[in-house]
Amino acid sequence: MTPARVPVRRFMPCLVVVFTLLACGAAERLPLPSRYEAHDPAVRGQIASLERRVRSLEDAGAAGPELAAAVGELGRLYHGLQLLDSHAFTALEAAEACYREAQRLDASDHRWPYLRGFAEETGGDYEAAAASYRAALAIEPDLVPAIQRLAQSEVERGRPAEAATLWHRALELRPGFPPALYGLGTLALDRGDTETATDYLERAVAAEPGAGRGHYSLAIAWRLRGDEDRAAQHLAQASHTDFPFDDPLVRELAYLPAGSAALVQQGLIAVQAGEFAAAATVFARAVDADPTNLEARKHLALAHVDAGQFERAEDAWEELLALAPDQAPAHFELAQLLANRGQATEAIRHLTRATELAPDYKQAHYQLALLLDRSGRPEEALQRYDRVLELDPAYAEAPTRRAAALASAGRPAEALEILTARVAAAPSDAAALQALSVVLRQRNRLREARTALERGLGSMRFPAGDEARLRTELGGILAIERRLSDAARELRAAQRLDPTEPQTSFVLGMVLLDLRRPEEAARAFAAALAVRPDLTLARLRLAAILAQTDRCEEALALLDDGRRFGANDPVFAQASQQLRAACAAQ
Repeated sequence: MTPARVPVRRFMPCLVVVFTLLACGAAERLPLPSRYEAHDPAVRGQIASLERRVRSLEDAGAAGPELAAAVGELGRLYHGLQLLDSHAFTALEAAEACYREAQRLDASDHRWPYLRGFAEETGGDYEAAAASYRAALAIEPDLVPAIQRLAQSEVERGRPAEAATLWHRALELRPGFPPALYGLGTLALDRGDTETATDYLERAVAAEPGAGRGHYSLAIAWRLRGDEDRAAQHLAQASHTDFPFDDPLVRELAYLPAGSAALVQQGLIAVQAGEFAAAATVFARAVDADPTNLEARKHLALAHVDAGQFERAEDAWEELLALAPDQAPAHFELAQLLANRGQATEAIRHLTRATELAPDYKQAHYQLALLLDRSGRPEEALQRYDRVLELDPAYAEAPTRRAAALASAGRPAEALEILTARVAAAPSDAAALQALSVVLRQRNRLREARTALERGLGSMRFPAGDEARLRTELGGILAIERRLSDAARELRAAQRLDPTEPQTSFVLGMVLLDLRRPEEAARAFAAALAVRPDLTLARLRLAAILAQTDRCEEALALLDDGRRFGANDPVFAQASQQLRAACAAQ
C-alpha cells in the first residue's frame, strides 16, 4: 500500500459499514416502495449503476471529493424519488444517509449539507435542518436558498429574532426577495406591529401576486388595522399558494429519476408551472418509455389541449382508447375536444359510449344532453337531462337546459312555466333568464323577451361572462326589431365584457353591415374568427367585405385557409366559388 493511498483506505471500512447499515449500497438492503420495484426498472437500473460507481471508486481508492460526489449523486437520486412520491419515506432516509456520508468525505462541498438540511426539514427535524443549513452557509455564505430555508427553520424552532436577521441578509443579497418580505411581514404581524406588517406584505404580494398565503396574511393585517375593504380585497385572493423562489439544487432533484412513472411526475411539475408544451414533451417520453402507461397517455392528451395542440391531443386520446377502449373518462375528454372542434357527431358517439361504460357518469350525460340539444335532437336530450336530474336533482343548469329542450321539442308552454318560475325565484340566475328570453324570442314574443332582459340587467349585477351572454341575446332581439344602433351598443358592451365569445362578434358584424359600416364589420368578423377559425359564415362575410374593397388577394387567402374547416360544406363551396369568380372579374 503506497503512502498516498493510506487515508483513502482508512475511510473504506467506515464507508462499507455505513452502506450496510443505512442502505446506500445494494438495492436489496434498501428496498424502494413496491411501485418503484414493480413499475420502474429504469430507476432500479439507475440505482444499481450509481452503486457500482461507488463500489468501483472504493476499490480504486478514489480521493474523498470524487467518492463523495458519487455517494451524493446516489443520495440525489433517492431524494428525487421522494419528491416525486411524498410517501417514499425510505427513499428520503436513504438520501439523508448518503448526504451525511458525502459531507463527511468532502467537507468543502456546500451541496451535501444543504441537501441534507432540506431532507431533514422535509422529515420535520428542524433542529437538524438548521445545523445542516448553517454548515452549508459556512462554506457558501451568500447562498440565498439556504438563508431562506434556515430562516424558516428558525421560525419553526421559535427563534423569530434569528429568522429576522436572516431575512434581512437575504434582502441585502437579493433586494425585493418576496419570501423574505413575507417572512418579515408575518413576524411583524405576530408581534402586533400591523403597520410594519402591511408594509412588508404589500411589497411581497406586489412582487408575487399569485402567492395566496401573502394575501391571507395581508387581509388579517388590514382587518386588525380596521380597514375591512382592503381586508376583503385580499381575502378574496387568499389561497394555500406559497411564495416560490428559485432553488436550482432542489429543482434538479425531481428530474433525476428515469422511467415512465417518474417522467409522468416530472411532467406534472411542468403542468403546475404552466409550461404545457414542455409537459407534453415529457409525457411523450413517458409514453415512449412504457407504451402501456395509460396515466402517461392521459396526461399527454391533456397537456396537448392546454398547449393548444388540439390535433395532437385528439391523436393521443385515440391511441389511449385503442389500448383501453373501456376508459369512460377518456371517451368523455375526447368528446369534449371533438365538440369544441365542431365534430358533434363523433363527440356524441364518444359521450354515448362513456355513459354506456359508466351509467352514473353524471357529467357525461349532461354534456351529451347539451350536444343532442344543439344538434336538433331535443327528445333525446330530454332523456339525458332527466337522467342527470335523477342522479342529482340540484345539478348545475340542468333544469334550465331541460326547459329549453322542452321548447325545442314543441312544448314551449311547459318550458315557459318552468323558466318564468325560476327567474321569479332567482333573478340572479343568468342562465334561466337567457333561456326564458330565447324561448320567448322563438315564439316571436320579442317585446316580452326584451323586457325580461332589460329588467334583469337593470336590477341585478351578473358576472362578466353571464352579463355578456345576456347582452348578446338582447342585442340580437334589438337587431330583429331593427333597432340597429341600440343592438350595436349592447353587442359592443358584450364584446368588451367577454372578447372570447365568437357569437357576439359575429352578430355585431352582421348588425354593422346593416348599418353600412363595412370596415367595422370586418373587424368584428375577424374577432370572431380569431376565437373560432371554423366559423364559416364569419369567414365568408369577411372575405366578401375584403373582395368588395379591392382586397381580393386577402379574401382568397382567407378562403384557402378555410378549406380545412369547410371543405365538405356546400354553402362554403358555393360562396367561395362566387367570390373567386368576382375577384377574377376584377
